[in-house]
Amino acid sequence: MIKFSSTCLELVDRWYPVKGFNVWLSVMGALAFVPTSSYLFVNLILLGEPFREDERWILWCFWLFIAPVSLFILAGIVWLFRSECFRWTHYPIRLDRVNRKVHFFRQDGTVASGDWDRLFFFIGESTTPPIGRTHDIRAHFLSDDRKTVLETFSLGYEYMGEQSDLLGLWEFIRLYMQGGDAELEHLCGEVGFYLPIHDRKEGFVFGVVRTFAGLVRWPWLHVVSCLPFSFIALGRWLAMTTSRIPAWPTEVEGGAGVDRADPWERDWRDNPRLGFLDKAWPMICTAIGVVMGTAIVSAIWRSTG
Repeated sequence: MIKFSSTCLELVDRWYPVKGFNVWLSVMGALAFVPTSSYLFVNLILLGEPFREDERWILWCFWLFIAPVSLFILAGIVWLFRSECFRWTHYPIRLDRVNRKVHFFRQDGTVASGDWDRLFFFIGESTTPPIGRTHDIRAHFLSDDRKTVLETFSLGYEYMGEQSDLLGLWEFIRLYMQGGDAELEHLCGEVGFYLPIHDRKEGFVFGVVRTFAGLVRWPWLHVVSCLPFSFIALGRWLAMTTSRIPAWPTEVEGGAGVDRADPWERDWRDNPRLGFLDKAWPMICTAIGVVMGTAIVSAIWRSTG
């Protein structure tokens, strides 16, 4: 959750928790693929290693098979990298309690809006790397006759949660949109932490905290997984640094303006201090992972040199 008030509730998109994974995967793919393909290209094409007549099939194999496959793999690596970098830091969903509207920020930077009472809600299923099958609350924008689905978006998501956990999240959202002041006071007290991304970019430290958040109950797993997770955290930082902060259009921002005297207004400024296991321990494990990764790369480099 990003922010809470008596007029609007802002949620984060389902891909925010795993941001950085695609960057890490693309960089790993590039490190494995680019040197090999570059060596083949330079030695087979540019330097023109001599081939006997009965060996000319090697060049034909390169142009007919290796080159197209290499271009396809390279395009996939670039697509993975660009799926998180040079885009938006996150894709928020806003629930306008006053006007009974729902707005969501698309990946192309445009905004879709619909009436709360005309949306069709259901539980969807998909595969989220690196944790596998996941479930989320989805909503359909329907045509006027309510027979055609015009667009679908993810309204709520429980990271590392079970399908049953979504029912609690749905009840929270439903009570917020349909309840009165008593429900509003109760819901405000239920939220213990707000993501520090309202009107700002996520910093490196919280990016590390978010990357290791799924293992917070098992501190020893931080050490076991520190090698990949530390570099995923670095990929997350790169993605956040190169991306833009999403901004709602004037008609959305003005339609659910927050009253300065709103007693229920909350965001990251109201968060409690993070403890050792929440913040310091993931940072220590990230340092360990980076040192281990650097040592492994150095050993490989020396062995091949």
